[in-house]
Formats: sequence, structure tokens, C-alpha cells
Amino acid sequence: MRRLWVVTLCALMAGCASPPPARVAADSVLFRPVAAHFEVTGRLSARHGDVALSGRFDWQHAPTRDRWDFYSPLGQVLARLNNEAGTATLTLADGAQYVEPMDALLTRLLGMEVPVAALPRWLQGGVVALEDVREVDGAGRPLRVVDQGWQIRYPGYAGEATDARPRVVEISRGDALLKLIVDAWQ
Repeated sequence: MRRLWVVTLCALMAGCASPPPARVAADSVLFRPVAAHFEVTGRLSARHGDVALSGRFDWQHAPTRDRWDFYSPLGQVLARLNNEAGTATLTLADGAQYVEPMDALLTRLLGMEVPVAALPRWLQGGVVALEDVREVDGAGRPLRVVDQGWQIRYPGYAGEATDARPRVVEISRGDALLKLIVDAWQ
């Protein structure tokens, strides 16, 4: 009787185990170079639990400098986030200023924690390791990536060419979701 109980328990536990993620073949993944400098304009929405926001953004990125301008859906300036040579400043529309690490300021603004260092790569559809890629499209571009516990989805690209940049990027972990829709790349 005890042996039957152990076998039944093992069978039940095996039924609860999730299968390992499917592997994507190495030759099917397009490893794209990530630009060190870019400017992008778009729309965003962020949701974490009961907190949600939406608006527009302009982002200028360089290796030692980032500048984000955030606008309401109607175009009013909400905030500017500057990070230059390791000093980050958030200036709100009412003139209030905060000086904290860049991660903390973006968290303050979006209401959710996002790894700032990974955002330029994620926005461009860059992949660090084959193991992170869960799904690709017919051109080898990533459709779903898991990185640092975050799931990054690319439901839309700005064209069919293999070098087309992502148009829609959805970054999620738990009940946190950041959606970026890119209107223009420079």
C-alpha cells in the first residue's frame, strides 16, 4: 500500500512539473547588431498592479548619455529624465527635481521597476544569448525573448526586411507590463 502511495505521489508531482522551454535552432536566429546611438519617438503604456499610465516619449540614447522626454496623450510635457556621465536627474512639469540612480528615477516615473541598462538592447530587438530566445519569425527576428526574468515580446516590426527594427515592444514580469510603440527611429 505504501509503495502505491509513493508511485501515485510521484505521478502527481510529475504532472505538475512544467516542461523546459522549447529550444530555438541556432541557425534560425538573426543576431542583430545593436546601435550605440539612436533617437526614437513613440508611445508608451505602463501598468503595474492598479497603477497605469500612458503617453508619448522621445528618447535620445548614447553610451554615456540618455535623455527621455515624456508627454501626456494630449502632448503636455510631463517630465524630462536625463542621465549624463552617471548623474541622473528627473525634472517634472511642476519644476520638482529628483537626483537618484537612473533605475530609481525611471521606477518613480513609470511606477514599475525596469532594468535601464537592458532597455536600449531590448528596444532594438538585440539578443545576448541563444538560450534567451523563445520564438522567432520567418526572417529569424526575435518574437519572444526571456532576459533577466523579464519576458520581451516583439509583436510588430517596421517592415518585412531582416534589418527592420521593432515597432512594438512589450516588456513584462509578473503583473508589470511596459509597452513601447515606436513611431520613428533616427
